[in-house]
Amino acid sequence: MQISIARAVPRPNAGIIKDIEDEDNKKGFEPDDLTAFHQLVRHLTADGDRRAAGAGRKARRTLAEMTVAGQRR
Repeated sequence: MQISIARAVPRPNAGIIKDIEDEDNKKGFEPDDLTAFHQLVRHLTADGDRRAAGAGRKARRTLAEMTVAGQRR
């Protein structure tokens, strides 16, 4: 049986790093996170629009449009 030296050596300052990460997470989203999220939403919206147009329909945009049963556009 082989023993890994990575498991035998404890990470230095592991507790301190975790505390720093926890503090950073409490601050909320960073601008880069929000930019990536907005890009994803724009991509998904454009993809949905293309799919709806390909099926001869218009993508539903409002909650009222989405909840009307059997509504076709």
